[in-house]
Amino acid sequence: MDGNLSARVLVCGVAVGLVVNTGEFLLNGVLLHGEWGTVMHSLGRAPPGVESIASLTVMTFLLGIATMWLYVNLRRGCDSDREAVLRTALVSWLFAYGLGFGWSWALGVFPLSLYLPTLLWSGVELLLGTFVGARLYAWRRPVLGGGLG
Repeated sequence: MDGNLSARVLVCGVAVGLVVNTGEFLLNGVLLHGEWGTVMHSLGRAPPGVESIASLTVMTFLLGIATMWLYVNLRRGCDSDREAVLRTALVSWLFAYGLGFGWSWALGVFPLSLYLPTLLWSGVELLLGTFVGARLYAWRRPVLGGGLG
């Protein structure tokens, strides 16, 4: 990946991360805030503090960048951009949420009342974020690097 392409992946990945972080704030910080407090208390843990939230935010931006890297590499083998966005979002969602968060439900750490809404919500936010990142990636394609893409 040359410098211009790498920069586009980073910038678009940050856009994906922004969409997903916004969705995570709405889900976990607003809609499920009370449920998270109850579950963390039942585990003998304090609610997530500033350091935990900052770490999760950074990880989500990294997920966005990885998602865009995956999009750039998957779109070459797809018949349409829509197919590439759907495949990318599905793979990212599966690894990050389905499997990455799924262990906590499977082991009984977090209840289904947190896992299921997170699983469903994250699928929507990751699909939306991937769509935004892909549109941004395509927006300036002819100008950067003399027609990369």
